[in-house]
Amino acid sequence: MERKTVLVALVLAMFVLVIDTTIMNVSISALISDFNTNVTTVQGAITLYALVMASFMITGGKIGDIIGRKRAFRLGLVIYGVGSLLTAISPTIGVLFVGWSILEGLGATLVMPAIQTLVTSNYEGEDRAIAYGIIGGIVASGIALGPIIGGWLTTAYTWRLAFAGEVVIVIIVLALSRAILDAPLKAGEEPKLDVIGSILSALGMGLIVFGILMAGTYGWWKARQTFSIAGIEISPFGLSPTPVFIAAGVVILLGFAAWERHLISSGGMPLVRLDVLRDRRVTSGILTQMVQTLLFGGFLFSMALFLQIVLGLNAMQTGFVYLPLSIPLLIASLTASRLSIFIASKRIIQAGLVILLAGLFLAIATIDVEVRGLGLMTGFALIGIGGGLIASQVMNLVLSQVTPERTSETAALMGTSQNLGMAIGTALMGSLLVAGLAVGAITLIDDSTAIPEDLKPDLVSAVEENVQFLSNEELQTALEGVPSDLAAEILRINEIARIKGIRTSLLGLVLVTIFGIFVSAFLPPEILVSKKE
Repeated sequence: MERKTVLVALVLAMFVLVIDTTIMNVSISALISDFNTNVTTVQGAITLYALVMASFMITGGKIGDIIGRKRAFRLGLVIYGVGSLLTAISPTIGVLFVGWSILEGLGATLVMPAIQTLVTSNYEGEDRAIAYGIIGGIVASGIALGPIIGGWLTTAYTWRLAFAGEVVIVIIVLALSRAILDAPLKAGEEPKLDVIGSILSALGMGLIVFGILMAGTYGWWKARQTFSIAGIEISPFGLSPTPVFIAAGVVILLGFAAWERHLISSGGMPLVRLDVLRDRRVTSGILTQMVQTLLFGGFLFSMALFLQIVLGLNAMQTGFVYLPLSIPLLIASLTASRLSIFIASKRIIQAGLVILLAGLFLAIATIDVEVRGLGLMTGFALIGIGGGLIASQVMNLVLSQVTPERTSETAALMGTSQNLGMAIGTALMGSLLVAGLAVGAITLIDDSTAIPEDLKPDLVSAVEENVQFLSNEELQTALEGVPSDLAAEILRINEIARIKGIRTSLLGLVLVTIFGIFVSAFLPPEILVSKKE
């Protein structure tokens, strides 16, 4: 009975972590309306949430080593629950940033690594394999049910109820967690927190994702507008802040790696022993997981904009449109857990990537101002099947390659890659979408015969300096006082350019998927036979 109680506690904790972002994605329009804000700000909240988790996941895993994994699990749940409550009652978008993006994100950094380690301390052999399989299925079901739950609550009541419900689930998990057996620490070792390493790793990853996020506003290379901090203009050589921040992040991460090597050579205790990344089986698995979460983070964000801003669907309708993606994802995940006894996880993951690639191509071909529903829904289904096959295998495959005492830090690295992928996916697709929108709009303006030639330079300049992904209603409000024939032409251009932006973001995901297929060639080829140890 206690084993079942432990599994219920771990599964509920993972479920509440997974559905969070999907709920936020289907509620974009409601958040814009409630807080009188825009798409870029909501994108920033989603990105910051994933970024906080990515930046501090390794630190969270190390804290679990210091205070005990069970205690870290429960402490993280408390922080997460407080963040959920603050999000539910947030009066402004700024408070939502604190509650959702920061507090919930920090809580998750303690909970997620602990879940993976606590599975190993509470289950063995076949039971452990089944537990990992169920948790993988829960990740899939969270992606499946999140849009529906969030869409229903947002449309019928308010998005705030979804986060209030998370508080209730957290309280239930805390009550059940008393049955969990803590994971023992390595004998003869007293873990210490590497503060400098924590700061360097968080700062490096933060700057990279922040730079990608800035690309939507300032461009990828040449600055579309001047970037300033506290009134001080920062645009060296006319560069966008994107390459500057990314380069700074890379340099700091290299410094982090050098610092960790220094600590090891001097007999200190590093934040994470990066030598685990020398095993290409582990590294390829971590990169594969990053690809998977980047794909889903970017795809869900892009599709939320398409369904809500372009098609004007509400949150509940958006949730139900995701069903052709969600249900196949869940079925594929549960089916693949059974197939992995007979087929190598590597082959299942590779099949998933190929199927996902086919789904992306079909989605690109069918997304338009006039939607061809069957083709788009088939694309959704293929993406769901591909994602389910990958999600069910990659965690267990990677953790099976490391010794038990390295499980915690490897799980933290995987959590980092998972959330870094989500953060980069949202930021990257948002910037690609805006870039595609800008290019499409400028081309259409230049080719238009309905726009006077003397107005075209001003319109092109306005697009280059302040391009935004706007709904028809938002654009109509901005065009008040403009002659009706000119306003109608600008609305037409906006409709077509938005589709070009969506397609550009999906083409970016195609390239990411191809990279994932290449990386998957280095995954370990063995079948993970489920048997008693």
